[in-house]
Amino acid sequence: MKRLPGKVRRAIRARYYDIPPRAWVGKKGLEEGVIDEINTQLEKDGILKVEIRKGALISTGLDRKALAERVAELTDSELIEVRGKRFILFKPREGWEKYLRRLERKEASKEKREEKPVKKVRLDIAQFRRKFKKGRE
Repeated sequence: MKRLPGKVRRAIRARYYDIPPRAWVGKKGLEEGVIDEINTQLEKDGILKVEIRKGALISTGLDRKALAERVAELTDSELIEVRGKRFILFKPREGWEKYLRRLERKEASKEKREEKPVKKVRLDIAQFRRKFKKGRE
């Protein structure tokens, strides 16, 4: 289930693509301990890179993308990207409702601040010269 707009996903991906993985899915697959550890890391930092070991693919029988989607579903997080054997998960620390409301407010305020075209003022050169000539005398 995708909750984040593409623009936000791209921003997160661009900012965090080079973080080191801090959780691994191994030959025991999607065991409770693994999911608990991923949840703990997500609560602490909000973003996490997870690495899939070869044994996990064999034991679960899923491909990398399906395994990453399953982990995201179990941890109630958003799958940002799957690249090779690593994937990035995002879960806002303040909770999804609060985070999505804040995003909506941000977008709404952007729309209000739309730039209006600047009015061009015609300048009467003769009047301008008369006005400033008085000041010099």
